[in-house]
Amino acid sequence: MQKQTKHSKYSPQRGVALLYALFTLLLLSAFAASLVLMTSTETSVNSNYRSERVSAFAAKAGAEEVRDRMTVFSQSGFLPTTLPPAAGSVLYMVNEGAAAGTVKPWVVGNTYMDDELCHDFAGVQIIQPVSDVRCTTPPTSSMLTAATPLTSNYPWSGTSAAMAYKWVRVTRKLSNSVQGYPTNSALPTTQVCWNGSTEVLLSGALTCQSMTPSTNPVYMVTSMAASSTGTTRRMVQSEVALSPAQPFPFGLFATGTSCPAITFSGGGNSDPATDSYSSKNGTYGGGNLFDTGGDVGSNGGISLTGHSQIGGEIAVPSLTAVPPKPCVGGDYVTSGSAGVYNPGNAYPSNVPVAAGPYTFPTPPDPTPLPTPASPVPSNPCVPPVNNTTCAVPGTYGNISLSGQQTLILAPGVYNIYSLSSSGQSSITVNPPGAVVLNFPSASQNPISISGQGIASSDNIPNDMQVNYGGTGTVTLSGNGASYAVVDAPNAGLTVSGNGDFFGRVVGKTVTYSGNGKFHFDTATALAPQSNGGYVLISFREVTY
Repeated sequence: MQKQTKHSKYSPQRGVALLYALFTLLLLSAFAASLVLMTSTETSVNSNYRSERVSAFAAKAGAEEVRDRMTVFSQSGFLPTTLPPAAGSVLYMVNEGAAAGTVKPWVVGNTYMDDELCHDFAGVQIIQPVSDVRCTTPPTSSMLTAATPLTSNYPWSGTSAAMAYKWVRVTRKLSNSVQGYPTNSALPTTQVCWNGSTEVLLSGALTCQSMTPSTNPVYMVTSMAASSTGTTRRMVQSEVALSPAQPFPFGLFATGTSCPAITFSGGGNSDPATDSYSSKNGTYGGGNLFDTGGDVGSNGGISLTGHSQIGGEIAVPSLTAVPPKPCVGGDYVTSGSAGVYNPGNAYPSNVPVAAGPYTFPTPPDPTPLPTPASPVPSNPCVPPVNNTTCAVPGTYGNISLSGQQTLILAPGVYNIYSLSSSGQSSITVNPPGAVVLNFPSASQNPISISGQGIASSDNIPNDMQVNYGGTGTVTLSGNGASYAVVDAPNAGLTVSGNGDFFGRVVGKTVTYSGNGKFHFDTATALAPQSNGGYVLISFREVTY
């Protein structure tokens, strides 16, 4: 008889599937949580990277804005002329967005305090920290070139949509400003200059511009940006410089192509009517006087009349029949006893030559732009002197002197709509120093100087620079000696009177007459400064 086997409904294997399902669900939940965590981490990393890159690019945008505006800053006298920690050695441009008054890099404890400057210049902080330790001492207010910091003018500046950079700092560069990388591996406390192709150390001169050949200062532009939350801060630094002007051999030059562009009948009965010297070697005369080098050039024709003999080359575009002469009758025309000064062939370099044409950049309009309604100097001198006014650098309208009035200019940059003097009036510089006179192109009669002319305080032409980019008329006809550099490549220039002229003159047309001689100061032998932007020499992100 077969025995039947009974199976209990309470088998011990019952429920294993449920456990497997729970474990699988737990594992999937772990995978899901892990994916969520990875996604969140990836999102956070991407957000941080984006914030970091936005800050880095914003910092570069700030540096580029300053580089774009440096020509204007230079004309306004804002660029540093010395090195930190000296007074007037640091320029700041701030970009505060909609939170005005919050960005003060020169204030200890400010959210955006400049805690990097002490790495670039010893003396800012008593103990200079290593490169990865932030400075605790910012620049003092005396180091700033402007009492009120400059502000950004990029789109949306002053609003919540402003770029993320907070400040940009401009200083001159020392050899060891970039720690561990001295220029030419020597002299870590020497200023760095730019010769147009490489950085060189200032040597044998007080300034880069007075080196031979001429160079220009290298500026360090440092920009700091921070994210809106303040969690990301980036700093970039670039080195920029203005390419130096190339040497130019002519003391008297006309950029125009008219026939003639230069009419020369001056010099009285003196031979030669032009000569040369160098103010670098002292005053004019004695061994610092040459009957050669008083070169005259033109992109058009040159006409010499009367007794005028040129003590140097006479350069015009062509002097032969091939190519054809642009001027009917010739580029170079003489009458009377005029010509080149070469008695007994003693000065073989005084000859007519074919040269040019040359292109001169137009001097930019001054900033701030003067208008006829701008104020005129009214400061009484101390102590007061009858009919005498003392002026300080600034922006002025129409300045007119007559009778026995005297205008005393302090050294600096003047933006003037027009300047005229007549009668026995005079213009002088005191204390001694360099004066730059900038005139707007809108002025059609920017300069009309007669009377006693402009008296130099040190007889150095480079210390009296006249810049005018317009097409008006410039008249210099004083009876006293004039020492100046006149760059007006689009204007008609007239130089006359009984006083000699020392320096350099550039105009579209030049009429030189009167009894005064022309003395070319070869120390001024540079073409007008380039209007091009500052050249980017190097760029780097700073560990911050």
